[in-house]
Amino acid sequence: MKKNYLLIVLLMSFLSLNSAFATQHTVTTSGFTFTPDSLDAHVGDTIVYVLSGIHSAVEVSQATWLANGNTPSGTFGVPFGGGMSVVDQVKTYYYVCGNHYFMGMKGRIFVTNPSGINTVSSTSFSFDVFPNPTAAGANVKTNLPAGKENQLKIFDIMGSCVFQQDNIFQDQYLDLSGIQSGIYFVSVMSGDLKLERKLVVSR
Repeated sequence: MKKNYLLIVLLMSFLSLNSAFATQHTVTTSGFTFTPDSLDAHVGDTIVYVLSGIHSAVEVSQATWLANGNTPSGTFGVPFGGGMSVVDQVKTYYYVCGNHYFMGMKGRIFVTNPSGINTVSSTSFSFDVFPNPTAAGANVKTNLPAGKENQLKIFDIMGSCVFQQDNIFQDQYLDLSGIQSGIYFVSVMSGDLKLERKLVVSR
């Protein structure tokens, strides 16, 4: 009996500790827009989708997301009316409305580790940008494979490219003094592979 009691206490302690680090986020719809359409979360957080009308949320690849397509690619799909999903990887989740994708109804979730070690990775390469936020410049740390066309681009929230650097390898410093304060998205491309990180410039 004491063993069972001890196990129950330990399990409840574990669940309490786990919930202390996890956060619940809510995504709603307003017209043909997800609100917020860009969300920061940690691994283990829960995303609650409260969707009106005939809106749904379907995870897609970055390429499909950029092209305003709706070919599913990933682990979650939320039907009309909404639902929940748990983000369990350090990556950017891209999603669209299954019915209104062609109108640009889409969102993304930037997921990092609660520890603050936020390297984004794929099976082929990884990269990190720091400090983030930054006031003047940023360091890029990567293990990009040699022999491919490696490129880095920075986009503003409207999708315009404000910075580009070709042939990037390993570690280097980016001078961002010509970029205004705001939220940007750093995209690193190696051949057909792409990874993206959110970057905040604050002066």
